[in-house]
Amino acid sequence: MKRLVLVLIALPLVVVLALLLFKMRWKFSNPRTSPQKVNISEQVQTGVTVIVASPPANAPPGQTIAPLGETILRNYANTNFPPENDLTLMSRLMENSLLLLKSAANRPLSANEDWADLFRGQNAAHEVYLPSQHIAFNAHGQLADRWGTPLFFHALGGGRYEIRSAGPDKTMWTGDDLERGYDGQFRRGKNVTNAPSVGGK
Repeated sequence: MKRLVLVLIALPLVVVLALLLFKMRWKFSNPRTSPQKVNISEQVQTGVTVIVASPPANAPPGQTIAPLGETILRNYANTNFPPENDLTLMSRLMENSLLLLKSAANRPLSANEDWADLFRGQNAAHEVYLPSQHIAFNAHGQLADRWGTPLFFHALGGGRYEIRSAGPDKTMWTGDDLERGYDGQFRRGKNVTNAPSVGGK
């Protein structure tokens, strides 16, 4: 008799637990309710925290997903952050696009226009990373720094790139130039490498 009473008491508890487990399992296996990828924070040399987020694979019904480039460059040219932040964000977008577009890594991407075209969707996957009206583009469709001057991309080979901004004077190869090396280090002015010699030689 005691055993029957215990079974009758325990049975509803077991049923409730089974339902809860089933509901939790369904929730986490359903793509609409499963948790999204976690944002990755990286502390940059300048003390600025750069956020690189991966958008969800499927948008909820009625919602559109922002292109990956918009997510990565959401604080691009934001004057609350130093110019180093812009070059770091641009570097992150370059790295992410090359990871996702394996074929892009096999073609030379050195000119500003090459990267601008790739981000606008002129790539093998027709993947748009940035809309044409994004703040990172100037009026001529080039990738520009926060002062509107085209960025200079220097390909070193092996997937390594340097990115240079002309700085506030908007003139390349002067004392206020800012360069982000492939190693994440920043150099300014006369310490910037690859500047042409006087006379254009």
